[in-house]
Amino acid sequence: MKSSTELHSNKEESPDFLRSALMWRGSVTPRILPSLLLMTCYCGLIVALDQYWRPLPHLDVTPFEYTGAVLGLVLVFRTNAGHERWWEARKLWGGIVNQSRNIVIESLNYSQIPDSGPEQRLWRTEIVKWTVTFSFAAKESLRNSNNFNHLTDLLNERELGELKSAVHMPMFAANKIAALIQQGRAGNYIDGFVFMGLEGQRTLLIDYLGGCERILKTPMPLVYAIKARRFILTFLLLLPFSLIENLGFSAVFIFFLVAYPLLALDRIGIELQNPFATESLSHLPLQTICDGIKLHCLALQKR
Repeated sequence: MKSSTELHSNKEESPDFLRSALMWRGSVTPRILPSLLLMTCYCGLIVALDQYWRPLPHLDVTPFEYTGAVLGLVLVFRTNAGHERWWEARKLWGGIVNQSRNIVIESLNYSQIPDSGPEQRLWRTEIVKWTVTFSFAAKESLRNSNNFNHLTDLLNERELGELKSAVHMPMFAANKIAALIQQGRAGNYIDGFVFMGLEGQRTLLIDYLGGCERILKTPMPLVYAIKARRFILTFLLLLPFSLIENLGFSAVFIFFLVAYPLLALDRIGIELQNPFATESLSHLPLQTICDGIKLHCLALQKR
């Protein structure tokens, strides 16, 4: 049996320091490697020209100390902004998990269970089914996909077809939930207080989905991204001229050590912008979250 630390830690991260530090999968290194090698070759060319052709202009290193500090602040701001988007998205999905559980718990426990007929039992099954479907529909909508293989045991072919062809799949599922809540009130399966509670939970599902769509459809301002990258490029293009005077060919190695974290931090900021896309590194594990909702909700129904 796994310990609590193993269950709630990053599954891809190795507990061994060296193995984790040298990991290739999940790192931004493969994605910045072409740019990093190109910039390092540029530095090597500048050093070679200075050593074997003619002395090139040498710049004082002091201005780079000041501009480097400013550049660090710019990159930290961009990385923090990306992480804030990632963390907000995770909190919103935590809300979807909680409201899904609340809807199922209230529907199963506050409905008129004694003497319930087949229609009421069907109602309870349907509201659990469409509550589970909402999370999967939200995941596929945020990823611009419609793969519902994990719902084939809950939805029939007609329901799957209607869901996939809907203009907005999560809204289609939410509308089903709303219709079932209204049906429960009309059929006296639930009273007015439960009706209001369920409707409130359903409304929160829409609110959390809207928050996720806001993150998805509002990328980082382009003007900021352009200026930050221009700053990095200018810094790296001029840096070799401050290193060649005293370091010679050692400047290439020093340049590499400076360029690597700068380019990596810039790329991390990009990767964190869209926490839903599977192409992004460290994207949110939405499939695992949805599978958890399905497992827990169906377990409550079968108890």
